[in-house]
Amino acid sequence: MGVMDLDPEAKAELHSEAERLIARYESPLETVKALMAYNCELETQIVALAHRHPGLVHVSYDDTPPVVE
Repeated sequence: MGVMDLDPEAKAELHSEAERLIARYESPLETVKALMAYNCELETQIVALAHRHPGLVHVSYDDTPPVVE
C-alpha cells in the first residue's frame, strides 16, 4: 500500500478532527468506532474523487502507491 505525505495544514486538520472525536466519547470502544467511521468516510471521498476524475487520481487495490498527477 502506498503512503502519501500530507501537507502540515491537512495533518493539523485531521489531527484536530481526531481529537474532537476522542473528546466526544467516554468509552474507548466508542471512540475507536467513531474514528473508524471517519476513516471510512475519508476513503469513500477518495474513491468518489477517483471515479469522477480518473485522470487526476488512480486508486489501486494492490501494492501500487496512489498516483496524483
